[in-house]
Amino acid sequence: MRAIPGAWPWPAPGDLDVLRAAITPGSRIVIDGLIACAAPAEIREACASGTRVHVLFHLSLLAESGLPSGEREALREKERQVVQEAHSVICTSEWAAQDLQGRYGPLPTHVLLPGTDPALPAVGSTPPQMLLLASLTPRKNHLAILRALSGLQDLSWRIMVVGPDTADPGYAKDVREFVGNAFDEGRVQVIGTRTGSELESIWMATDLLLLVSRAETFGMVVTEALAHGIPAVVGSGTGSQEALALAGFPVPGAEVPPDDPAALASVLRRWLTDARLRSEWSDAAVATRDRLPTWNQTAHQMQRILTL
Repeated sequence: MRAIPGAWPWPAPGDLDVLRAAITPGSRIVIDGLIACAAPAEIREACASGTRVHVLFHLSLLAESGLPSGEREALREKERQVVQEAHSVICTSEWAAQDLQGRYGPLPTHVLLPGTDPALPAVGSTPPQMLLLASLTPRKNHLAILRALSGLQDLSWRIMVVGPDTADPGYAKDVREFVGNAFDEGRVQVIGTRTGSELESIWMATDLLLLVSRAETFGMVVTEALAHGIPAVVGSGTGSQEALALAGFPVPGAEVPPDDPAALASVLRRWLTDARLRSEWSDAAVATRDRLPTWNQTAHQMQRILTL
Protein backbone atom coordinates (compact mmCIF):
# COMPACT_ATOMS: atom_id res chain seq x y z
CA MET A 1 0.00 0.00 0.00
CA ARG A 2 1.28 3.46 -0.86
CA ALA A 3 -0.09 6.85 0.14
CA ILE A 4 -0.20 9.45 -2.64
CA PRO A 5 -0.16 12.98 -1.17
CA GLY A 6 -2.05 15.76 -2.86
CA ALA A 7 -5.09 18.02 -2.84
CA TRP A 8 -7.30 15.43 -4.54
CA PRO A 9 -9.49 15.76 -6.57
CA TRP A 10 -7.67 18.97 -7.55
CA PRO A 11 -4.01 17.87 -7.57
CA ALA A 12 -1.01 20.05 -8.32
CA PRO A 13 1.32 18.98 -11.17
CA GLY A 14 3.77 17.61 -8.63
CA ASP A 15 1.06 15.37 -7.15
CA LEU A 16 0.45 13.85 -10.56
CA ASP A 17 4.18 13.23 -10.97
CA VAL A 18 4.19 11.28 -7.70
CA LEU A 19 1.21 9.24 -8.87
CA ARG A 20 2.85 8.47 -12.21
CA ALA A 21 6.06 7.35 -10.49
CA ALA A 22 4.11 5.02 -8.19
CA ILE A 23 2.67 2.98 -11.09
CA THR A 24 4.83 0.16 -12.38
CA PRO A 25 4.10 -0.69 -16.03
CA GLY A 26 2.62 -4.16 -16.43
CA SER A 27 1.62 -4.43 -12.78
CA ARG A 28 -1.79 -4.81 -11.14
CA ILE A 29 -2.97 -1.90 -8.99
CA VAL A 30 -6.00 -0.83 -6.97
CA ILE A 31 -6.33 2.95 -6.81
CA ASP A 32 -8.78 5.00 -4.81
CA GLY A 33 -11.38 6.70 -6.97
CA LEU A 34 -10.74 10.11 -5.43
CA ILE A 35 -7.21 9.97 -6.87
CA ALA A 36 -7.94 8.07 -10.08
CA CYS A 37 -10.81 10.30 -11.18
CA ALA A 38 -8.57 13.35 -10.89
CA ALA A 39 -5.92 11.84 -13.15
CA PRO A 40 -7.47 10.49 -16.38
CA ALA A 41 -4.31 11.01 -18.44
CA GLU A 42 -2.18 9.12 -15.92
CA ILE A 43 -4.69 6.26 -15.75
CA ARG A 44 -4.87 6.08 -19.53
CA GLU A 45 -1.06 5.98 -19.70
CA ALA A 46 -0.95 3.20 -17.08
CA CYS A 47 -3.51 1.08 -18.94
CA ALA A 48 -1.62 1.56 -22.22
CA SER A 49 1.56 0.29 -20.53
CA GLY A 50 -0.14 -2.99 -19.63
CA THR A 51 -1.02 -2.12 -16.05
CA ARG A 52 -4.32 -3.61 -14.88
CA VAL A 53 -5.98 -0.70 -13.14
CA HIS A 54 -8.83 -1.42 -10.70
CA VAL A 55 -10.53 1.73 -9.40
CA LEU A 56 -11.95 1.46 -5.88
CA PHE A 57 -15.00 3.69 -6.30
CA HIS A 58 -16.84 4.95 -3.21
CA LEU A 59 -19.16 7.72 -4.37
CA SER A 60 -19.32 9.92 -7.43
CA LEU A 61 -17.73 13.30 -6.81
CA LEU A 62 -20.86 14.77 -8.39
CA ALA A 63 -22.95 13.62 -5.41
CA GLU A 64 -21.61 16.49 -3.32
CA SER A 65 -23.86 19.53 -3.42
CA GLY A 66 -22.74 23.10 -4.00
CA LEU A 67 -20.25 22.43 -6.79
CA PRO A 68 -20.01 25.29 -9.33
CA SER A 69 -21.24 24.19 -12.76
CA GLY A 70 -17.79 24.48 -14.31
CA GLU A 71 -16.21 22.26 -11.66
CA ARG A 72 -19.07 19.79 -11.90
CA GLU A 73 -18.67 19.33 -15.65
CA ALA A 74 -14.88 19.03 -15.36
CA LEU A 75 -15.23 16.35 -12.67
CA ARG A 76 -17.90 14.52 -14.67
CA GLU A 77 -15.67 14.28 -17.73
CA LYS A 78 -12.63 13.12 -15.75
CA GLU A 79 -14.70 10.58 -13.85
CA ARG A 80 -16.25 9.25 -17.06
CA GLN A 81 -12.88 8.81 -18.76
CA VAL A 82 -11.36 6.95 -15.84
CA VAL A 83 -14.17 4.47 -15.14
CA GLN A 84 -14.46 3.65 -18.85
CA GLU A 85 -10.67 3.22 -19.21
CA ALA A 86 -10.03 1.09 -16.11
CA HIS A 87 -9.83 -2.71 -16.21
CA SER A 88 -12.61 -2.78 -13.63
CA VAL A 89 -14.36 -0.60 -11.08
CA ILE A 90 -14.75 -2.00 -7.57
CA CYS A 91 -17.83 -0.53 -5.88
CA THR A 92 -18.57 -0.67 -2.18
CA SER A 93 -22.26 -1.56 -2.59
CA GLU A 94 -24.86 -2.59 -5.15
CA TRP A 95 -26.28 0.92 -4.83
CA ALA A 96 -22.91 2.41 -5.78
CA ALA A 97 -22.55 0.13 -8.81
CA GLN A 98 -26.05 1.00 -10.02
CA ASP A 99 -25.46 4.71 -9.45
CA LEU A 100 -22.18 4.58 -11.38
CA GLN A 101 -23.65 2.71 -14.34
CA GLY A 102 -26.65 5.03 -14.33
CA ARG A 103 -24.25 7.92 -14.85
CA TYR A 104 -21.85 6.37 -17.37
CA GLY A 105 -23.49 3.31 -18.90
CA PRO A 106 -22.47 -0.38 -18.71
CA LEU A 107 -19.11 -0.87 -17.00
CA PRO A 108 -17.05 -3.83 -15.70
CA THR A 109 -17.98 -3.48 -12.03
CA HIS A 110 -17.55 -5.64 -8.93
CA VAL A 111 -19.29 -5.15 -5.59
CA LEU A 112 -17.09 -5.39 -2.51
CA LEU A 113 -18.90 -4.70 0.74
CA PRO A 114 -16.81 -3.17 3.54
CA GLY A 115 -16.11 -5.37 6.52
CA THR A 116 -16.62 -4.65 10.20
CA ASP A 117 -14.53 -4.91 13.35
CA PRO A 118 -15.91 -6.76 16.38
CA ALA A 119 -17.21 -4.44 19.08
CA LEU A 120 -18.73 -4.68 22.52
CA PRO A 121 -22.50 -4.11 22.72
CA ALA A 122 -23.50 -0.61 23.76
CA VAL A 123 -25.18 -0.07 27.12
CA GLY A 124 -27.13 3.04 26.08
CA SER A 125 -28.18 6.03 28.18
CA THR A 126 -31.00 7.58 30.17
CA PRO A 127 -32.48 9.65 28.62
CA PRO A 128 -31.98 7.92 25.24
CA GLN A 129 -28.94 9.20 23.36
CA MET A 130 -28.88 9.49 19.59
CA LEU A 131 -25.72 9.82 17.52
CA LEU A 132 -25.14 11.67 14.24
CA LEU A 133 -21.65 10.59 13.18
CA ALA A 134 -20.75 12.23 9.88
CA SER A 135 -18.77 15.12 8.40
CA LEU A 136 -20.68 18.40 8.55
CA THR A 137 -21.63 18.76 4.88
CA PRO A 138 -24.97 19.28 3.12
CA ARG A 139 -24.92 15.70 1.77
CA LYS A 140 -25.00 14.34 5.32
CA ASN A 141 -28.13 16.41 5.92
CA HIS A 142 -27.57 17.60 9.49
CA LEU A 143 -29.96 20.54 9.22
CA ALA A 144 -32.92 18.40 8.12
CA ILE A 145 -32.27 16.00 10.99
CA LEU A 146 -32.00 18.84 13.49
CA ARG A 147 -35.22 20.42 12.18
CA ALA A 148 -36.98 17.12 12.82
CA LEU A 149 -35.58 16.97 16.35
CA SER A 150 -36.56 20.57 17.07
CA GLY A 151 -40.21 19.47 17.08
CA LEU A 152 -39.59 16.75 19.67
CA GLN A 153 -38.47 18.87 22.58
CA ASP A 154 -41.46 17.87 24.66
CA LEU A 155 -39.75 14.46 24.98
CA SER A 156 -36.63 13.44 26.88
CA TRP A 157 -33.57 12.74 24.70
CA ARG A 158 -30.16 14.06 23.71
CA ILE A 159 -27.98 13.78 20.64
CA MET A 160 -24.24 13.86 19.96
CA VAL A 161 -23.18 15.39 16.62
CA VAL A 162 -19.71 14.04 15.89
CA GLY A 163 -17.54 14.52 12.82
CA PRO A 164 -15.09 16.83 11.04
CA ASP A 165 -16.29 20.34 10.30
CA THR A 166 -13.64 21.59 7.87
CA ALA A 167 -14.98 20.35 4.51
CA ASP A 168 -17.72 23.01 4.33
CA PRO A 169 -17.12 25.68 7.01
CA GLY A 170 -20.20 27.65 5.95
CA TYR A 171 -22.49 24.67 6.45
CA ALA A 172 -20.81 23.79 9.75
CA LYS A 173 -21.47 27.38 10.91
CA ASP A 174 -25.14 27.06 9.90
CA VAL A 175 -25.44 23.83 11.89
CA ARG A 176 -23.96 25.37 15.03
CA GLU A 177 -26.14 28.47 14.71
CA PHE A 178 -29.27 26.36 14.31
CA VAL A 179 -28.37 24.33 17.39
CA GLY A 180 -27.73 27.48 19.41
CA ASN A 181 -31.06 29.04 18.39
CA ALA A 182 -33.36 26.00 18.43
CA PHE A 183 -32.33 23.94 21.46
CA ASP A 184 -31.65 24.36 25.14
CA GLU A 185 -28.00 24.12 26.10
CA GLY A 186 -26.79 20.54 26.45
CA ARG A 187 -29.61 18.91 24.49
CA VAL A 188 -27.56 18.84 21.25
CA GLN A 189 -23.78 18.63 21.49
CA VAL A 190 -21.72 19.40 18.37
CA ILE A 191 -18.25 18.24 19.36
CA GLY A 192 -16.18 17.81 16.18
CA THR A 193 -14.03 14.79 15.40
CA ARG A 194 -13.55 12.03 17.97
CA THR A 195 -11.51 8.86 17.53
CA GLY A 196 -10.17 5.94 19.54
CA SER A 197 -11.33 5.56 23.12
CA GLU A 198 -13.26 8.85 23.03
CA LEU A 199 -15.38 7.66 20.11
CA GLU A 200 -15.80 4.22 21.68
CA SER A 201 -17.17 5.86 24.83
CA ILE A 202 -19.73 7.68 22.70
CA TRP A 203 -20.72 4.44 20.99
CA MET A 204 -21.20 2.72 24.33
CA ALA A 205 -23.62 5.43 25.47
CA THR A 206 -25.62 5.50 22.20
CA ASP A 207 -29.12 4.07 21.73
CA LEU A 208 -29.81 5.05 18.09
CA LEU A 209 -27.73 6.11 15.09
CA LEU A 210 -29.08 8.70 12.62
CA LEU A 211 -27.65 8.67 9.08
CA VAL A 212 -30.31 10.32 6.95
CA SER A 213 -27.94 11.41 4.17
CA ARG A 214 -29.09 12.65 0.77
CA ALA A 215 -26.58 10.29 -0.88
CA GLU A 216 -24.61 7.48 0.72
CA THR A 217 -22.66 4.72 -1.00
CA PHE A 218 -23.01 2.23 1.83
CA GLY A 219 -22.73 3.83 5.22
CA MET A 220 -19.98 1.99 7.11
CA VAL A 221 -21.11 3.86 10.20
CA VAL A 222 -24.36 1.84 10.01
CA THR A 223 -22.55 -1.50 10.20
CA GLU A 224 -20.33 -0.07 12.92
CA ALA A 225 -23.49 0.75 14.86
CA LEU A 226 -24.86 -2.75 14.28
CA ALA A 227 -21.55 -4.22 15.50
CA HIS A 228 -22.27 -2.36 18.77
CA GLY A 229 -25.87 -3.65 18.80
CA ILE A 230 -27.23 -0.18 18.00
CA PRO A 231 -30.18 0.28 15.57
CA ALA A 232 -30.22 3.02 12.94
CA VAL A 233 -32.52 5.33 11.02
CA VAL A 234 -31.20 5.87 7.49
CA GLY A 235 -32.08 7.77 4.34
CA SER A 236 -34.27 5.90 1.86
CA GLY A 237 -32.96 5.65 -1.69
CA THR A 238 -29.33 5.51 -0.51
CA GLY A 239 -26.73 2.81 0.04
CA SER A 240 -27.38 2.99 3.77
CA GLN A 241 -30.47 0.89 3.16
CA GLU A 242 -28.14 -1.84 1.92
CA ALA A 243 -26.05 -1.64 5.07
CA LEU A 244 -29.11 -1.82 7.31
CA ALA A 245 -30.53 -4.71 5.27
CA LEU A 246 -27.54 -6.88 6.25
CA ALA A 247 -29.40 -7.38 9.52
CA GLY A 248 -32.18 -9.29 7.76
CA PHE A 249 -35.62 -9.30 9.36
CA PRO A 250 -36.76 -7.82 11.66
CA VAL A 251 -34.99 -4.65 10.56
CA PRO A 252 -33.19 -2.88 13.43
CA GLY A 253 -34.39 0.59 12.54
CA ALA A 254 -36.16 2.43 9.75
CA GLU A 255 -35.73 4.25 6.44
CA VAL A 256 -37.07 7.75 5.85
CA PRO A 257 -36.92 10.18 2.91
CA PRO A 258 -33.83 12.35 3.46
CA ASP A 259 -35.56 15.69 2.91
CA ASP A 260 -38.74 15.04 4.85
CA PRO A 261 -38.15 16.26 8.43
CA ALA A 262 -41.78 15.55 9.30
CA ALA A 263 -41.40 11.87 8.38
CA LEU A 264 -38.22 11.61 10.44
CA ALA A 265 -39.85 13.38 13.38
CA SER A 266 -42.75 10.90 13.23
CA VAL A 267 -40.41 7.90 13.30
CA LEU A 268 -38.34 9.32 16.14
CA ARG A 269 -41.39 10.28 18.19
CA ARG A 270 -42.65 6.72 17.94
CA TRP A 271 -39.23 5.33 18.92
CA LEU A 272 -38.96 7.68 21.89
CA THR A 273 -42.46 6.98 23.20
CA ASP A 274 -42.78 3.25 22.48
CA ALA A 275 -40.60 1.18 24.81
CA ARG A 276 -41.58 -2.00 23.00
CA LEU A 277 -40.36 -0.61 19.66
CA ARG A 278 -37.07 0.50 21.20
CA SER A 279 -36.59 -2.99 22.58
CA GLU A 280 -37.45 -4.66 19.26
CA TRP A 281 -34.97 -2.51 17.33
CA SER A 282 -32.27 -3.03 19.94
CA ASP A 283 -32.80 -6.81 20.04
CA ALA A 284 -32.66 -7.01 16.24
CA ALA A 285 -29.41 -5.03 16.17
CA VAL A 286 -27.79 -7.21 18.83
CA ALA A 287 -28.82 -10.34 16.92
CA THR A 288 -27.05 -8.98 13.83
CA ARG A 289 -23.60 -8.64 15.41
CA ASP A 290 -22.38 -12.13 14.52
CA ARG A 291 -23.73 -11.98 10.95
CA LEU A 292 -21.89 -8.92 9.72
CA PRO A 293 -19.18 -9.30 7.03
CA THR A 294 -15.64 -9.28 8.41
CA TRP A 295 -12.61 -7.53 6.98
CA ASN A 296 -11.02 -10.94 6.35
CA GLN A 297 -13.96 -11.85 4.12
CA THR A 298 -13.63 -8.52 2.31
CA ALA A 299 -9.89 -9.10 1.78
CA HIS A 300 -10.44 -12.60 0.36
CA GLN A 301 -13.08 -11.25 -2.02
CA MET A 302 -10.68 -8.51 -3.13
CA GLN A 303 -8.05 -11.16 -3.89
CA ARG A 304 -10.55 -13.03 -6.08
CA ILE A 305 -11.44 -9.86 -7.99
CA LEU A 306 -7.81 -9.10 -8.72
CA THR A 307 -7.28 -12.50 -10.32
CA LEU A 308 -10.06 -11.98 -12.87
